[in-house]
Amino acid sequence: MAKHSIAPKIGMTLSVAAALGSMIVAPLPAAAQSKGIGGLFACEGSGKKQEGGALIGAAAGALLGRAVAKNEKTLGTVVGAAAGAAAGAYIGCRMQSTDQALAQQATKRALDSGRSETWSNSRTGASGRIDVVSSSYGPPIDGQNLRFERGVLQLRSYDAAGGDYTARAAANLRSSPSTTGKVVGKLAAGERVEVLGGAPNSNWLLVGRNGYGVGYVSASLLDQGGYAQASCRIINASISTKGAAPSSERYSACRDGKGEWQLTTV
Repeated sequence: MAKHSIAPKIGMTLSVAAALGSMIVAPLPAAAQSKGIGGLFACEGSGKKQEGGALIGAAAGALLGRAVAKNEKTLGTVVGAAAGAAAGAYIGCRMQSTDQALAQQATKRALDSGRSETWSNSRTGASGRIDVVSSSYGPPIDGQNLRFERGVLQLRSYDAAGGDYTARAAANLRSSPSTTGKVVGKLAAGERVEVLGGAPNSNWLLVGRNGYGVGYVSASLLDQGGYAQASCRIINASISTKGAAPSSERYSACRDGKGEWQLTTV
């Protein structure tokens, strides 16, 4: 008797799951992979916002599954959670198409120029900021191949730096790539600066004089002159949308063989 009563319920559970599946077109959160700027803020992109929506959807789906199959809670919960996760992935894509376009344009400007960019949409209330954390202009530089003044921290490797730099204002040179580093020198406003390399994953540059590293300075205090095309940059993308908590994601962006930026989550 029990065998006959279970079969219809399982069939009903699978039918409901199939119906839900036919209604859900959004993909599950994907693993981090390289993507162009055009896909960075698309609905199928991975990120904390979408994954959070997927988790919420999974929880709701699990409750739905239990309601559908009270006596077969394990099967009902698994089927419901799978459907809910897919629905949550769709709910997690909160950006309107106009927001996506604005964010993509700001990201390209930031990657091309090496400067932070902001965007906002008064119609939707969404806004965001793309901060350039660091830039690289070639293969890493071995720190052992550089010479340093006494008291200046030597790192294992440095990001290649390109172009000429000029101090935007008077600035301190520090013994390490941090505001906690000891002040070991000064830059005068308008002074041309020799940059030997950049501290990895940061916005600090190693300043050189006569081929010796004499201290670190924040890249935000320097203006880059001439034309130097970065091969890779680290950026931080922050997004705020109406009715949702702000979120941010860090990406590594490198140019491909066609000169297009390809990004991966870091």
